Amino acid sequence: MQPFLPSASGVDSGRILRDVLVPVIAQGAVLRRPRVGVIAERLRVDDRALDCVRRMRRPYGDGPVLLRIRDRTLALVLAPADVHRLLTETPEPFAAATGTKIGALTHLQPHAVLVTNSSLRAPRRELNEQALGTHTPVHPYGHRFAEVVREELDRLHVTLGWNDFRAIWSRVVRRVVLGDTARDDEELTAQLDQLRADANWAQFGADHEELRSRFLTTVAGYVDRAEPESLVAALDRGPEPLDPAGQVPHWLFAFDAVGIALWRLFAVLGTHPSALEPLIAEARHPEASPLLAEAGAAVQESLRLWPTTLVVLRQAREQTNWRDRIAPAGTEFVIVSSVFHRDDDALDFANRFEPSAWLDGRTDGAWPIIPFSEGPAGCPGQNVVLLTAGTAASHVATRYDLDVDPTTRAHLTDPLPRTFNHAAVRIGFWRRSSA
Repeated sequence: MQPFLPSASGVDSGRILRDVLVPVIAQGAVLRRPRVGVIAERLRVDDRALDCVRRMRRPYGDGPVLLRIRDRTLALVLAPADVHRLLTETPEPFAAATGTKIGALTHLQPHAVLVTNSSLRAPRRELNEQALGTHTPVHPYGHRFAEVVREELDRLHVTLGWNDFRAIWSRVVRRVVLGDTARDDEELTAQLDQLRADANWAQFGADHEELRSRFLTTVAGYVDRAEPESLVAALDRGPEPLDPAGQVPHWLFAFDAVGIALWRLFAVLGTHPSALEPLIAEARHPEASPLLAEAGAAVQESLRLWPTTLVVLRQAREQTNWRDRIAPAGTEFVIVSSVFHRDDDALDFANRFEPSAWLDGRTDGAWPIIPFSEGPAGCPGQNVVLLTAGTAASHVATRYDLDVDPTTRAHLTDPLPRTFNHAAVRIGFWRRSSA
């Protein structure tokens, strides 16, 4: 009989909990906790996570290494090849809808594809791909999305903190996803924030059933109205069990992470002005790069440096084999994104802002760089994200001089920090006279 994967010793289990898992939970995997972000940055938690994984590779080899917490079996992924295997072999035998994910996301999107393990998963995935235009370079309504981004970001005329920018970006998100009539529906975003805060605690979070019902009813109303050239207008109203409207909360939730990536990107661009030059040159010659490749690469580089998805989870539906060892059925595998994105033993650009790596093939190698995940459960809205965020980056680069607060400037010197609390950043946006 094959032996099980190695289990972490008591001491190593404590280290993994302290340096890897607890910081993820504390920061808020679904909605960031700004005050904890301050502590995380001070403690350099992503450095600690990388150091911990490197330490685990010595006694446990390629792993994965098992941890048993109460009645659950977790497996910390150590080897790059295992990352690719878990993501490409989804949803069988590795389910994207893990127990932890279901416990968290049912607070706000109980019928979303991410928490579906039944026969509805494939048609719900297809429903999302069709609405998001997953397999097309540009969404059919992409021109309208770009217009919305530019209109809202033309309001950047002052010094802003994260919450100020998030309010502006939330208007972009509501207009793109739900239509112009949702532009000022701040109550909807506040409801989503509360449900996401509950989701941070997974099954232990408060269950605001009435709030969830009101939120989902409001979303369904926007879906029913289907304002032209919004994402919900592209949503097939198909069979009721698929719950088309129930897929929309995740779009709103995911777009918030795009705002975080942009805010960090603006801080980098303001601190390293030379990084603006490729974006400005591209914007001046749109015929040469109609898809804004440079701007999109800059966005992806922000996501590589500071992943907005802190961990990627997969759960084994059955017993699985790992290099002549086995993991029991039900094992929940944990991939810590920053551990692979920022490993300077594997990537010579790990701690630099290097957008060109996305254009010259360096991010396509065997080492896993997965800001949008990969495989059958990869982000179906990657094209929409890169269109909207790339438009935002290009628009800001060509229209504004960026004045980043001194503390952030000092923090973003090379090598770039592995932990970066976006909520503490302040940026002045000063319109260029030639813009």
